[in-house]
Amino acid sequence: MARFPRLTITVVFYALVATLISAAFAGTLWVQYRAKPRPYLLAWSVALGLYAIAALTEVLGAAGGWSALLYRTYYFFGAIVLVGLLALGTIYLLAPRFSRIALWTLVVLAAIGLVGILGAQLQAVRLETHQVPNTDTIQLQGGLFSVLAILMAILINIVGSVILIGGAAWSAYGAWRRGGASSRVLANLLIAGGAFIVASASSLTRVFHVYEVFYVGQAIGVLVMFGGFLAAQRAPRRAANLNPVASR
Repeated sequence: MARFPRLTITVVFYALVATLISAAFAGTLWVQYRAKPRPYLLAWSVALGLYAIAALTEVLGAAGGWSALLYRTYYFFGAIVLVGLLALGTIYLLAPRFSRIALWTLVVLAAIGLVGILGAQLQAVRLETHQVPNTDTIQLQGGLFSVLAILMAILINIVGSVILIGGAAWSAYGAWRRGGASSRVLANLLIAGGAFIVASASSLTRVFHVYEVFYVGQAIGVLVMFGGFLAAQRAPRRAANLNPVASR
């Protein structure tokens, strides 16, 4: 019993760090977008803003316990939409000709996911925790809404991760063919790497039940992703030479 208060304080601290870092970075990207409007900056700024909201729900949940509304907010912003928006930014940067269809696809899937998580049946006993409730909180046998919430989270995260990793690989391949390095390579590697760190921390937490890993991983992951966002600032200046598709 003596360990619980210390763990709660640790969880609140690291979740708060992740909240503040992501909020600060979201603001930084928004300022950059206002100064030099580029769609990928807007997408990543919104993504980090949602990251901050999801992390804030973790702070509130760790400090005062989880509620159904808090978990639904966390699940929608963190589990359904976040990776999709990161991937949308990558599409805007590397393949803008596909950005419109990608945007509307994400909007439709996110809307379905929102309806799903709002109507999903939650297991109240799973919310009786100060850590992030696990995925079993949504009752898979709870009907269509529960299935939609889980399905949209899986679909968007898988496709989004493929785009993030594929974008990094494609950038590296393009730079290799042209015999030079590109800030696009570094940008997408860091963004994909940051997302991978967060996902890995989440997986390790589920396996070993060491919740500090999850929250520390969040803070490190968002730092790595922001490094990628900064590296991407140099990419458009060499777009015509490095990516014929993106220059059109």
